[in-house]
Amino acid sequence: MSQRLKFLRTGRLMLTTSLCAAVLSAAPAFAQEAQGQAAQPDSAVATMVKLLVDEGIVTPEKGAALMRRAEAEAAQRAVNAPPPQSAELAPPPAGAVRVPYVPETVRAQIKDELRQEVLAQAQAERWAAPDKAAPDWVDNIRIHGDFRFRSASDFYSKDNAIGHYADVAAWNETGPYDLSGISRQAFPSLNTTRDKINNMQIRARIGIEATVANRFQLGFQLATGDDAGPISTNSGLTGGFRKRDLWIQNAYVKGEVYPGLTAMLGRFDNPFRTTDLMFDPDLALDGVYGEANITKLLGNEDFRFAVRGGAFPLQFEPGNFPSTSTAKRNWRDRYMFSLQAEAGKEFAGGIDVNLSAAFHNFTYMRGHVSTPCDIFSTVNVECSTDILRPLWSSKGNTLMYLRDIDYTYADPGDEREPQYLGLKYAYRVLDINGSVTVPISERVKARLTGSYLYNFGFDPENNCLRGNVGAPITNVEITDPTNVNQGVCDATNPAKFVGGNQGYGVYFSIGDPALYSVNPRRAKRGSWAINAAYKYLESDAVPDAFTDSDFRLGGTNVKGYVIGGAYAPFDGVTLAARWFSANEIVDAPLRIDVLHVDLGFAF
Repeated sequence: MSQRLKFLRTGRLMLTTSLCAAVLSAAPAFAQEAQGQAAQPDSAVATMVKLLVDEGIVTPEKGAALMRRAEAEAAQRAVNAPPPQSAELAPPPAGAVRVPYVPETVRAQIKDELRQEVLAQAQAERWAAPDKAAPDWVDNIRIHGDFRFRSASDFYSKDNAIGHYADVAAWNETGPYDLSGISRQAFPSLNTTRDKINNMQIRARIGIEATVANRFQLGFQLATGDDAGPISTNSGLTGGFRKRDLWIQNAYVKGEVYPGLTAMLGRFDNPFRTTDLMFDPDLALDGVYGEANITKLLGNEDFRFAVRGGAFPLQFEPGNFPSTSTAKRNWRDRYMFSLQAEAGKEFAGGIDVNLSAAFHNFTYMRGHVSTPCDIFSTVNVECSTDILRPLWSSKGNTLMYLRDIDYTYADPGDEREPQYLGLKYAYRVLDINGSVTVPISERVKARLTGSYLYNFGFDPENNCLRGNVGAPITNVEITDPTNVNQGVCDATNPAKFVGGNQGYGVYFSIGDPALYSVNPRRAKRGSWAINAAYKYLESDAVPDAFTDSDFRLGGTNVKGYVIGGAYAPFDGVTLAARWFSANEIVDAPLRIDVLHVDLGFAF
């Protein structure tokens, strides 16, 4: 539509200019038999100038000025002309109109002024500039998107423990599950031995960003995904050709409220400088974010310094809990509060050094043992702390049982113990990251990145405040496999708690920085990159729900390495492959290797 509009308007400009040139060029022919005569008000020149004014091609003032100039030149020519051969000219033939003679210099000047007038109008209305053939609002909108086809393969060690690792998310969603065995319920558990080869997946994302009032940006992005989880936007090509789901991945407004001060509201990509030890690259945050660019505020470009932070809701308090009881409970909303400081400097030779430190406080994430809960008098009763089940759990975090079952009203021999699972510890995480980038050529750089994590909410010294009730049930080392009664807080049959609260990673990349990330930006033809990393993440260093979902298929209590590479055979087209090899730090054996082969397109 815009191309047709540009063609029509450009044609109008060419036609108008040609018409003006033709009229001016033809004027002498009409005027030859009237040399020496004054300009006539109804001459062809007057008629054509009036037509140009009526069509809006020249203004009335400009038209009048053109007529005055033509009449003045004609009068001057009449003064300098030789005497006429006769006192009167013969009347013109029927249908003919006498026009004054217009000198060549005047015709050229009028032609140039008409051209400039039309060009000025075209520029003002933006219908003759090639890059301005569309309305103003089109210039304020930017559309971007990408598509990725992936072959994903998961390889499980034959030495992995069978049935040891519970599927926490499924347990808490479909539970509670009876620990006594009386109900004969099978606990949901994770696959630990069966390989999954060449699972084909797609990821499609389309986004738009619009500028409002020359200072705010509105952004929206839709993405595929098999579920509403916070991380993966992959959609498995299975399900009998079913249609694929689309989710709102981003919806935000962002703006610089003051030079150097930026605010953002809504749902948006993670704005913090971090690594995949802390947050998966596909994780988007909900909430309020602000950043102060101290470098811009102070006007010092030699040294970069910025402070950023935000409040991000994880779960709001329900208005009716427990729904099965008249005694309602008040629970505070769960949030992640984050603050980060970042500094950087570019040295001679383009060597860039960057350092950041962040603190992420996840409030009210840890579980608590309920008040004595009578499950026998009422069917489907909700206990007081059932609401503290973790959100989107993966594997690795230390777990506990949430319910303290009250057997006062139980029938003799009824020892049922339906339980939900909760997180044993709080998460207040220090995240320190540093990187050095060295340019090798115009499009090739080498980068070394280091990351360190420490969870201040980890307090194993309080594991046994209530005895066996609320004791850790994972990341426990059993000294006697034949004794099923061993527990961390059991004085008679003690077990050893072996969880930890730290993590670190070392990352190296060389090539085009556009291909460093697992989500490469639109790369130029011929770009390449090679990536390698070693990661060590203890059980309770971070919440296992938000860390890298590919490394041992997500979670914590993991160590291992990653190698990969990417190449762009065409602009915006990427071929990539990555190999993940990881196993447990403590607890039962669980080694998983993962291979991803990707074909991506971006615009």
